[in-house]
Amino acid sequence: MEIRRIDSSYKDKIVEIFLMSFEYFEPEESEFFFSDPSLWEYVWGAFDEEKLVAAYISYKYLAKIRTKPFECRYVEAVATLPEYRRRGITKAILLRDIQETLKSGVNIIMLDPFKHDFYVRLGFGLGFESLELTFDFSLLSDELEDDDLKIVSGKLLNNEEMKTLIEEARKVLWETSRYTEALEIAACSQEIFHKKELFGVVAIDANGSPHGMMVYSKKERKMLIESFSFVDLAGLFALKRFILNHRDQIATFEMRRMPPDFPIELFFHSRWQAGKELKMIDASSRMVRILHPLPVISKLMDRSVRGNVVLKVKDELLSQNNCKILVGNGKAEITEATEDFQIAISDLVPLLTGRISATRLWRLGKLLTGSWNNIPWGISEVPEKVSILDSIFPEIITHNVL
Repeated sequence: MEIRRIDSSYKDKIVEIFLMSFEYFEPEESEFFFSDPSLWEYVWGAFDEEKLVAAYISYKYLAKIRTKPFECRYVEAVATLPEYRRRGITKAILLRDIQETLKSGVNIIMLDPFKHDFYVRLGFGLGFESLELTFDFSLLSDELEDDDLKIVSGKLLNNEEMKTLIEEARKVLWETSRYTEALEIAACSQEIFHKKELFGVVAIDANGSPHGMMVYSKKERKMLIESFSFVDLAGLFALKRFILNHRDQIATFEMRRMPPDFPIELFFHSRWQAGKELKMIDASSRMVRILHPLPVISKLMDRSVRGNVVLKVKDELLSQNNCKILVGNGKAEITEATEDFQIAISDLVPLLTGRISATRLWRLGKLLTGSWNNIPWGISEVPEKVSILDSIFPEIITHNVL
């Protein structure tokens, strides 16, 4: 089996593999995505002689973690013909991509997988959280504050005004948001402007500055909100006002990729009423693979914390990451000192992103200092070194917007 980079001349073959692999894949809707040149820098194929049997698409991706920008690689899609599955092809291509990624100085790969457990075995960990909200119009509250903002809305296809406003809103959110915003290649960031079913909404002030944005579609009295972001509460209330203006046209809503701390108290008067219920589903899917832990730890740690911890990292895929790292007192460095804790590379992910606290990982037996079955569950006290680690990497609200 030969693995090599492939170019856009293989587009039709990749589409064929995707059609056989993904029930939801619609070639017509992905025409712009596959046609844009920015997509084809890191596309891999696996060949049985000259037959393309698997395709792997990744691209450059700038993302913020704990508000700090990281150059990453994002794996958009991986697909293998059914008769060639369960042969280790995906793992082999991933290893080739990892080698190329490390050579370029990039230390993080991200993806939203179809099989969560498969990627955990490859060292990926769930890094960020998202909610999916579904609700009836009757649950929305009528409470609004005077936001003094103007709403501009319209279809996204062939609409330069909406494109300009959406891109300006994205820029402001990248600069100001505490969530994991991202800057994508054109094949992804521009794709929404080529979908005929999508509408956009931007709330702007008197100076034309955006305070909130929304991307949605509607069908059969249902509004599907693909994106909903706001800079401040004025932006939130302006977008809510726009939604309330659909009282006679929309009966139900679905809001995707919502942050876990979305202010539902300002949006709804009840979580349930007259048989109608606000459903909040954990839709977290963004996984992270740390390729080189030392620089990532060094960039994300709180350097003001006094005290240190020695972590022994276990990585079954990348042997060079099996090391001990001293973290604390303003620095991170490789050490030969006795470890305080042992942690798998996949469990290191939520600690560094802030999704799970050191205390939680310790209670789950993921931050080991001996046998996991001796860890007390009921007591509130935790070892001093766990508390230090909690201070170095405090738990925060994590959410990947894109």
